[in-house]
Amino acid sequence: MKIRAEDLPEKERALFLSIQTLPRHEKQTLWSLIRLSNKDHICIVPRLTPEIQQLIQKGLVTINPSFHIQSKISLFILRKTPFLMKKLQTIGQQK
Repeated sequence: MKIRAEDLPEKERALFLSIQTLPRHEKQTLWSLIRLSNKDHICIVPRLTPEIQQLIQKGLVTINPSFHIQSKISLFILRKTPFLMKKLQTIGQQK
């Protein structure tokens, strides 16, 4: 299954196109986070890596401020693009 920008709601297309231009290591990190995320698009990681910090700066990932467990960080993955996230999660489950 391949995702095309035309298949997404208009407000999600720009973010999808920006994902395509990410450096490879950031794409790999984002893909890992997508595959680890739950149905609510939340992923828990042990620490913030430089790649995750870059994704946060680009607005693709946000820290969940409601989560308070020592030595773990909760992240919202592609919070502003629920339709795209759902499609990516579906692809991630197939592989």
